[in-house]
Amino acid sequence: MTSHSQRNHNRTRQHGNSLRRAPARIQNSITHSLRRRGVHGQDYSPINPFVKYLLFFINMGFLLAGAAVASACIYILVEKDKAITSFIEFLFDPACLFTLIGLVAFVVAVVGAYGALRENITCLKIYHYILSIILLLEILAIIFVVIFYFKEEALADIGLYPEDSFEDAIIKYRDDPDMQNFIDNMQDALSCCGSSNNDEGYKQWEANRYFNCSSENDSSEKCSVPFSCCRIGEGDQINYRCGAGVLKPQATGVEDKIYTRGCLKALKVILTDNIWYVGGGTILFFFLQIFFICLAKALVAQIEEQMSKWK
Repeated sequence: MTSHSQRNHNRTRQHGNSLRRAPARIQNSITHSLRRRGVHGQDYSPINPFVKYLLFFINMGFLLAGAAVASACIYILVEKDKAITSFIEFLFDPACLFTLIGLVAFVVAVVGAYGALRENITCLKIYHYILSIILLLEILAIIFVVIFYFKEEALADIGLYPEDSFEDAIIKYRDDPDMQNFIDNMQDALSCCGSSNNDEGYKQWEANRYFNCSSENDSSEKCSVPFSCCRIGEGDQINYRCGAGVLKPQATGVEDKIYTRGCLKALKVILTDNIWYVGGGTILFFFLQIFFICLAKALVAQIEEQMSKWK
């Protein structure tokens, strides 16, 4: 009887000790959990999940968009079965341009998304190097445009004549439907005619064998310009012969019938008139690229910090 009572007393005492130790166990469990997740914990990961997944999802968006654009444009090129024989043909073919843009966006986004998701330092470094190079090329392009429009003699001194490149497109206007559509859309959108950077751009159409005024030209479009050069009022129907005869030396009232300024001149006027919008949009675009570069570099630094704990 005494032994049985002793056992009950010991069991009660152990149970009491267990209850007294319960808060300590819970506290130790919470402390261990906080140490694992907390800022100063031994197992704390310096990799910020917000940075990681923001970079991943942004690149996934560009990946899908780039793949869609490239696929659609490649399909168009295959269906047209068109051979690109010169840079100017490539430049004036929207399908070619958007194929290139889509492929570049797809490849860069794949590298960025994989590097962010898998915490791969090599891919992330390649990603921000590529973005840095693209940003540098864009800045150089902006500088080139500014020099072309405001320091034309500087380009002439180094032998660069952008107008000559666009003149090749005028020569091939009737020979390439894609180039023809591109030029027509450009002249209609910019209210211009020809590609020069002056007010007599329409005279460049003398270079086209179908529009020039030479005695060898038997075309019905002789001494004319494309309909996309014509001044068309709101609600008026398109007159495909509105530019007939404007290239003749004795032609009068040319400015009443067609736009005479070249498209490079028209683009300069539009950029100058909307300089604040263009400048603001360009700066915003640059800041977005810089933001992506900084995200990638920050994630690389965080991964390297995490790896240093394993050594």
